[in-house]
This record gives sequence, C-alpha cells and structure tokens, in this order.
Amino acid sequence: MRKRYLLACVLLCAATGGEAAQKNEAEPLRDKNDEPVQAGVFTSRWGRLFSGNEKVFSGALSFSSGLKEQWMTIPNSSDSAEQKKKYNQTLNLSLQYSPYSYWFANITSRLPVTDTSRYTADFRYSFGYDDWHANTVSLVYSNYGDNHFWTSGNRRHTYFEQGAVTLAYKFSLPKPVEHALLINKGDSIICQAGYSWIPRYYDLESDDIRKNKNVLLGGCGYTFKQHFFVRATAFWYPDSSQQQPWNGDYSYSFGYAGYTPGSFSVQYANYSGTRYPGHQSGSGKFREGTVSLIWFLPI
Repeated sequence: MRKRYLLACVLLCAATGGEAAQKNEAEPLRDKNDEPVQAGVFTSRWGRLFSGNEKVFSGALSFSSGLKEQWMTIPNSSDSAEQKKKYNQTLNLSLQYSPYSYWFANITSRLPVTDTSRYTADFRYSFGYDDWHANTVSLVYSNYGDNHFWTSGNRRHTYFEQGAVTLAYKFSLPKPVEHALLINKGDSIICQAGYSWIPRYYDLESDDIRKNKNVLLGGCGYTFKQHFFVRATAFWYPDSSQQQPWNGDYSYSFGYAGYTPGSFSVQYANYSGTRYPGHQSGSGKFREGTVSLIWFLPI
C-alpha cells in the first residue's frame, strides 16, 4: 500500500509538471540578463548549481521517502535509542535567506513520519556565495551530518567541523559541443568542477575521528524544456582510505522542478554509497535513493 501511494504521488506531480511545461514552452524562462534559467531544486548538496531563485526569502515544504526499508537508529529519550528496520520517510521545512547578490544561508528541518519525537527531529544547513550562472566561482559550507535540535546524552547539537567547505567553478561547454547536445531551443547545460575539504570526519575502519578529508568533484546538469532536469556528479578521493562506505563514487538526480511560489516539484536523488562497476560492490543500487515531493511556499 505504501509503494502504491508513493507511485500515485509521483505520477500526479509528473502530470502537473508536464502540463506546466507545455504552457511555458513558447516562452522559455530567462533571468534579468536574458539567460536561460536552470531548473530550480531548492535543496541540493555541493551548492545551488541548478537554482534559479533570486528572491531574498524563499521556502519549501516537502515529503521524502526512501525506496526500501533499512536499519535505522531511533533515539527514544535523552540517553537511549533502538535499532529498527523501516522506510526512511520525513516531512521537511526548508527556509532560505539571500540578503545580497548570491550570498545565501539555508536550513532544512526534518521530522520522521513515524517514530516521531523531539529526539528524532534533525536539521541540515549551508551558507556561502553561490552564483548559479556559468563562468562563476562559488564557496559554500554545507553540513548534512548528525545535527539535532534535542540531543541524546552528551552529544552536541551540530558538529560544525565535520561539515564540508566546497570551492567550485561553474562553466558552460564549448558552443559546438553544447549545440550538438541540446535537444530543444531553450534547453541548457551547465557543469562544475570543485574541491571539498572536511576538517574532521568519522572513519569506520578505525572507529575514530580523522582530520583533513579531501574530495575532488565534477559534474554536469541538463535542463529540458525549462523544468525537467537530470544531473550527475563524480567524486575522486586523492587518499582512497578516506572514502567511507556511505561516500559515493558519484551522485545523480532527475525530476521536474517548478519555479514560482506555490508550484510543485518532484525529484529522485541518490547521494549515498554508489559505486562504479568493479569498485567494491560494483552497484549503484537505485533503490538506495530517495523520492521527494516539494511545494514551494508562496512567500
């Protein structure tokens, strides 16, 4: 029943998105400099590569669900927790503030649909400078780790030193290559190459906190008919021992993205534990990803 519900939600949002895309096909969305706008996904890792939102305040409500059951640690008091196999489903509230130019700060609070308590609520956050146009440089701090409003035992609310600082450069492809790849007028491709530094990170093999994790990344995204998107990013660890089982060789996502307040988006994303063929498990495991239904708040 749960899977049927998720499938129905995805199909409904995709149908709504397709109708909106047809209405906008004749007039491609463009920014104030008359450049094509990338599909806007409100929250994404490694900066806002595909965000076209220039509002000072913006927000979104979303529902996210994993596609398979997994073992999870469920805190049930300030000093105890239990292991439980379940679908990881959360309700999320995302708020973003962009006071000037492309400087921004955002936070996403997450609450599990089941086993709901103040101890299971958590949050993710990022801030920095990130212009989503091509031929620009971004510098972003992001923390997608173990951040909790109410903590268990002597744990801290956030481990700031375990977040990532990412320096990246966005660029467009050479025009002959771009024209050969674009399917429709108004479509766009943008790529980025970058470097992430994590001051402190947990190492599974030693069961200890290590220093100075380094990651190189590169990827591209294609926006189709101004709303549909697909994107992929590859990662390389100069010191292979720093890559943990949950650190993917690559990430990918696709879906339909709205722009205006009150619009809906739907996306699939897979960030965790992906592997190239022949590298460890050799499987990307599609069911390890997450489906999200997003409503951009009318603010």
